[in-house]
Amino acid sequence: MAVLKFVRESKDSSLLSLGIIEGEESARYTVNAAVYAEIGAPEAGELLSEEQMSLIKHADEMHRAMKKALSLLSFADNNERTLRQKLIRAGFNKDISEWVCREMVRLGYVNEKRQLERLILNEANIKLRGPGRIIPTLSAKGYSSSDIREVMHRLAESGELDFKKNARLLIDKKLPGADAEEKRKLLYKNGYKIC
Repeated sequence: MAVLKFVRESKDSSLLSLGIIEGEESARYTVNAAVYAEIGAPEAGELLSEEQMSLIKHADEMHRAMKKALSLLSFADNNERTLRQKLIRAGFNKDISEWVCREMVRLGYVNEKRQLERLILNEANIKLRGPGRIIPTLSAKGYSSSDIREVMHRLAESGELDFKKNARLLIDKKLPGADAEEKRKLLYKNGYKIC
């Protein structure tokens, strides 16, 4: 049996903090006003049913998962797949993790196309890698190969990406004055298509 000890406004005024004693354990849960209304807006001292507790715990876990996702995103960009995996590893169930990831995409906190632009430009223009290296590298990070190709094509059309120029720069940087066979091997190793 669970007893509601207190209801307080959280730091975020749209959220409520509920102090609940279940058996001999006491815990604090965070829910939004809609969930609080859905459970009947109980007052301190009231008994809570199993159904009410289930709704409270679910809402609290969703709140904690959102906070964790925002914390993870504050440290580094994550694509939807990576963020979901990190939430699951942090102990959140799969359904809540998937919902939170969809929310992060909907709110614009996870923008895979923008991330891909930055990653592709870094791989191509800084590391001087070709498409044959970029696509598998970014696919392994959870980005779809069709999205990678689409963004590469768009960057090439805008002039931000020039693989021919980058191949020449790679040769000039790594093997100036080398013979054709060494150049071909270097280009192949770095993901440039050799004809």
